[in-house]
Amino acid sequence: MDASHGRVMMIILVATVLFFVGRRFQRTMDIWAGWGKAVKAAAEAAAKVPEAKSSALSAAARMIVVGLLAMLFLVLVVKTVQHL
Repeated sequence: MDASHGRVMMIILVATVLFFVGRRFQRTMDIWAGWGKAVKAAAEAAAKVPEAKSSALSAAARMIVVGLLAMLFLVLVVKTVQHL
């Protein structure tokens, strides 16, 4: 192998290494951008948590009240049927 073949092989090797380094850099930049979007989405979701929590607690309280009222109604119906 003469000197010109060696130079061609070195150019191919350097080009291949630069290609892989460039792809790795591009992937890193994409991941970094995705991470930034995820942090923003998490911050927005965290801001909604107190409102969602209070809504869930009030809905649970309403379900308990409705359940107690239904139970009271059933007790009244049973008592009424027993007295007939």
